[in-house]
Amino acid sequence: MVRYYWGRPQDVIRWYLRGTLYLSAQSRKSYIEKIGAEPGNLPRLLKLLEDLDDIFDTVDTDSIALLCLRYVELLSIAETTKRTGLPAYQITAKTGKVMKKAKEIISKA
Repeated sequence: MVRYYWGRPQDVIRWYLRGTLYLSAQSRKSYIEKIGAEPGNLPRLLKLLEDLDDIFDTVDTDSIALLCLRYVELLSIAETTKRTGLPAYQITAKTGKVMKKAKEIISKA
């Protein structure tokens, strides 16, 4: 079994994104209630939050680990390349597939 020092990548990235999306949605919701503004992207944020598991159920562990390095540890592509030994195009392709799926879910909202 492969161990990651930050925990299981699937759990780390799911909870990180869930927390980030939740805070963003709550902030937007509060702003809308106080100011009476239009909902803007709030429905899309809530849709993504609701369907987050759909994204990760089909993503392999290596891609999720790359997402952790890029978006949880905030490493640049160069730093991620150095740490993983993967070429930049593979890192971009693997993370891009996940982001594309997220964009598809958001566009349905």
